[in-house]
Amino acid sequence: MDSLINIGLYIAYAALLLAGVSLVAFPVITMVKGNFSKAKSSLLGVAGLIVVFFIAYLVSPAEQGEFYTKMNISANVSKLIGAGILTSYFIVLALVVIVVYTTVLKWFR
Repeated sequence: MDSLINIGLYIAYAALLLAGVSLVAFPVITMVKGNFSKAKSSLLGVAGLIVVFFIAYLVSPAEQGEFYTKMNISANVSKLIGAGILTSYFIVLALVVIVVYTTVLKWFR
């Protein structure tokens, strides 16, 4: 059973790596081909996500509770976990605001 979990983790890591490389590579390829305006918007989106994660990292606490001590999680990893959770919250909140804004905007057209 453990070997199946390990294989699944390796597949998930490979998919995550492929997604990350694609996220950076496709705007660069588009820029090289000469269509800078499309690549610029993609790169600005990636930069925005990095800024949101950086702000979340600065705000997240480095708490060490009983569970973190039991699982051998350091303060830095605790901060990264908190930053990931806060980034998810920020993105969901932004999406809800955008959906409400576009819905209200449609009512007045």
